[in-house]
Amino acid sequence: MRLIGTVEHEVEARRFAAFLSRANIENSIDPSFDPASNQFLYAIWIHNEDQIAAAADYFSHFQTDPRNAQFDVPIQESPPSEEESSSGEMVLERASPNVKATSFFLALCVFVFFLNAMQTINLREEGSPEALITPIQMSLFYDVPPPLKQVEEILAKYKIPADQKELPAAMKQEIEAAENVPFWRGIYAWASFKIKGKDTSQAKGPLFIKIREGEVWRLFSPAILHTEFLHILFNMLWLWMLGRQIEGRIGSFRYVLLTLFLGIATNTAQYLMSGPFFLGYSGIVMGLAGFIWQRERIAPWEGYPLQRSVVIFLAVFVLAMFALQFGSFLFFLFTDSTFAPNIANTAHIAGALLGVGLARLPYFAARPDL
Repeated sequence: MRLIGTVEHEVEARRFAAFLSRANIENSIDPSFDPASNQFLYAIWIHNEDQIAAAADYFSHFQTDPRNAQFDVPIQESPPSEEESSSGEMVLERASPNVKATSFFLALCVFVFFLNAMQTINLREEGSPEALITPIQMSLFYDVPPPLKQVEEILAKYKIPADQKELPAAMKQEIEAAENVPFWRGIYAWASFKIKGKDTSQAKGPLFIKIREGEVWRLFSPAILHTEFLHILFNMLWLWMLGRQIEGRIGSFRYVLLTLFLGIATNTAQYLMSGPFFLGYSGIVMGLAGFIWQRERIAPWEGYPLQRSVVIFLAVFVLAMFALQFGSFLFFLFTDSTFAPNIANTAHIAGALLGVGLARLPYFAARPDL
């Protein structure tokens, strides 16, 4: 199946499609909304690769002289499944591609978000003034360093009431001692300590502790964690927009493989750079965007409708996050502040690059039989 061109008006698209059908060229029309022009476009797809050249030649003549009598073929009316809006305009019903995997990942992220929110409320009611790490976060973070586990045990040991504002001195000492235990904080923290002449041993420690214990789901699970509403809303909107395009073209199985590759690689890159405390689906989202951008360049006939404005927006977003992170790094170096934005920009960049690389593999080309 290959895209030979697009037509701006539905009637003209159906007229040309009818002409192709009379010429025994099997084809289909795929409508899509173009935000740039604020109108629908109608893509003409040819099913048989052997008929591409003839169909393209016909389409070239059609674009030059669409009113030519040779294209006057009776148009088969659409079935009455199309609905008219209250304003009298026709509402197009597109055949929905198989997006089961995209829907599953979206539903999983939303479920984990609400579960985490409920656990956060319970912890606050019970009183957790020093560390508000929910059980689901402990289960899904890329790793759980010893200090975090020790702080959790200390909180359980003292069982401070929610209305108690001041912590016992002994509890404070135990928490401070636990926080001073070295653990892997990432290359970012190690470089910061090194440049400032501090003891870099505080940023070192064993890597992949929980994964080496067999909890391999942690390679992917940070991607489905979100703690803020706007964060999950942003990521899920992009997942739905980009993921269903890809899944509808390469199939659910290959789409799941693509998602797993992107999630594991971006999570691991972020862990090595910043330690275990990161979350969010945005690394995968950037990978999906990079994948579509590259497929558009090397296989434009697959018809991915990713607008130039979308690519620019995502590129500006990543650059802005990089500038903010670099600025905070400089601020940390030249002041005593420990402020650092919670931005997994390594995952963003790694995801985009990996998505471009995976898009070049023939295995992830669109399948005509879907």
